[in-house]
Amino acid sequence: MKRSSGFTLLEMVVAIGIFSVIAAISYTSIDRFLDTREIVKARHDHLRLLQRTMSLMEMDMRFMINRPVRDGFGDNEASLIALGNLALDEGELVRLTTSQPEPELPVSRLKRISWRLIDGDLQRVSWPVLDRDQDSQEYIVTLVSGVETATLGYYFYTQDESLQIETEWEEANGLPVGVEFVLTLQNGHRYRRLFAVLGGS
Repeated sequence: MKRSSGFTLLEMVVAIGIFSVIAAISYTSIDRFLDTREIVKARHDHLRLLQRTMSLMEMDMRFMINRPVRDGFGDNEASLIALGNLALDEGELVRLTTSQPEPELPVSRLKRISWRLIDGDLQRVSWPVLDRDQDSQEYIVTLVSGVETATLGYYFYTQDESLQIETEWEEANGLPVGVEFVLTLQNGHRYRRLFAVLGGS
C-alpha cells in the first residue's frame, strides 16, 4: 500500500513557528521604518517652512526702499521702523517698505510689510496699500511656530568706514547696508542669516 505524501504535524508546527518569527521581525522593522519616515517627514516640513521664512525675510530686507508712508490715522510713518518705542505694535519686530516683483509681470510693486512674534508664532503681515486708512485689512501669514526669540540687527558704515551693527534703527540714518536675522526655536535650535540691502547707505 502506497503512503500518501504530505506534511506531518511536527513539520507544520515548525513551519508555523518559523513564519511567526519572521512575521514578528518584519512587523518590528516595518513599524520602525514607518516611525522613522514620520520623523524625517516632520523634519523636512519644518526645514521647508524655515527655508520659506528665510527666503521671504531676505526678499523683504534686500529690496527695502526709502519710501515713507501714512498710517491709518494719516500721520507720517518712516519707511523703516525698528525702534521698540516708535509706532510698533505688540510683538512687532520691524515694519518697512519693500519692492516686490509682480507675478508674471516684468515690474515690481511697493508693499508695506511687518514681521511679528506673537505667542511663539513668527508672522509676516502685509497691507494691500502703502498709505492705508483705519479700514485697511491686514494679511497675516504664520510662517514658523515654536519660536523662542527672533531678533534683527542693522549694519551700517561709520565715518571711518568700519562696519557696525545696531539693534534699533533711526529714520535719519537712511537704510542700513545689511540686516542680521537670528531665530531661536523652543527646541534650542538657532538660525542666523545675513541679508544685504541693495539701497543701503
